[in-house]
Amino acid sequence: MLRKVLMVALALFLMSSDSFAGGGGKSNGTLVVRNNAANSVAIVVDPPTAWAAWVAPFTAAQKAQLAKRATIVASSGSQSLALKKGAHKILAVNTVTEAFTLTDISIVKKQTTTINVNP
Repeated sequence: MLRKVLMVALALFLMSSDSFAGGGGKSNGTLVVRNNAANSVAIVVDPPTAWAAWVAPFTAAQKAQLAKRATIVASSGSQSLALKKGAHKILAVNTVTEAFTLTDISIVKKQTTTINVNP
């Protein structure tokens, strides 16, 4: 009898914890970055404004800053990133030539946005 009572209590606890755990109200969306370049690309979401003025070849300090924040996407690969709803800037840097592009995107709640990069 005690076992049945404990099982029912456990079942009620698990049901209620799923109900109150949240997760449904988050305003996140997904960004899929597709790399169309022949080389790997370093992706940075919302980079510092000063990075737009960088000129190749990058200094050791610039490369270190990029390495700390970047997500690497292989040639012909793609990467999904969860982002908050709203406007973002996406920096894509070719890891060999150090050419880069800066793209403005808008993330919509619970939707997927796809961009193609080829810096």
